[in-house]
Amino acid sequence: MRLINAFKKLSINKWRYIFWIIGLIMFVAPFALLTRLIYFTIGNIYPPDLHGICFRMPFEWIFSGRIFYLFQYPIMFGTVILALIIAFVLGPIFCGWLCPVGAVSEALSRIIPFPYRLRIKDTSITRSLRYGFLAGWIVISLLIGLGYIGISSICCRYCASSVLQSLVDAISSSTVLYWHSGSIIVLIFWLIIGGVFTVGGRAWCIMFCPLGAMSGLFHSLGAKLGFYRTIRRNNVKCNNCDICMKVCPMWAIDSNKSIDRTLCINCKECVKRCPNNAFTMVWREIN
Repeated sequence: MRLINAFKKLSINKWRYIFWIIGLIMFVAPFALLTRLIYFTIGNIYPPDLHGICFRMPFEWIFSGRIFYLFQYPIMFGTVILALIIAFVLGPIFCGWLCPVGAVSEALSRIIPFPYRLRIKDTSITRSLRYGFLAGWIVISLLIGLGYIGISSICCRYCASSVLQSLVDAISSSTVLYWHSGSIIVLIFWLIIGGVFTVGGRAWCIMFCPLGAMSGLFHSLGAKLGFYRTIRRNNVKCNNCDICMKVCPMWAIDSNKSIDRTLCINCKECVKRCPNNAFTMVWREIN
């Protein structure tokens, strides 16, 4: 009976979960079909995997002043720019529908039952933590670029994408590569604390992903200009059952049922799971 109920819940927003699988196939080796296609087109001989399309390094290069790296790795830069343009025009659907890092941790939180999970109910606190970390990340990148910090990067050592690719490599090839302390720290905060022990399983996405934070800012700006579909709540239909807050993986809905655009990833979990159909998608409505 529990398995049947689980499948019923999955079927409610099934297209989103199908796109999770598509995202894994597009970006993560041994498939990495999008990376393979790009590499084949430009004649790149490097092995296609999730490292080839990085969601973090272009931001560090920009904020540290090492712009020349963007021209050496145009695939990374192009992917990030495309994700931000999509977030501005259509909403952050990459984060909510295609990102393999967020998909894996959220899926883990849904698969593993756990009675007590952490969640910040005040969206202003969540937003402050998210963009406070982004600000600190930018400052450290700047100090690295100026030579005040004696490390080359803060991305690769603490990278959920790298850990995900290593996990998939271990499963697909039975090869366990060397794991340094940074990988273990990321595994704990991304999958265990952020995945199993938090509501929605996306604490890593909320707090530590620069692409997610920047996409949230572009999302908010796009909503103000009315470029794309955005989520609206019908106050009359809402009976304050709080189901929307429980199913929102990004903690973007507060106790007043208002949606914080800098956190929302347009995943439509609130739209699909609200028993009173209080949430709807509205096209080109200025926020």
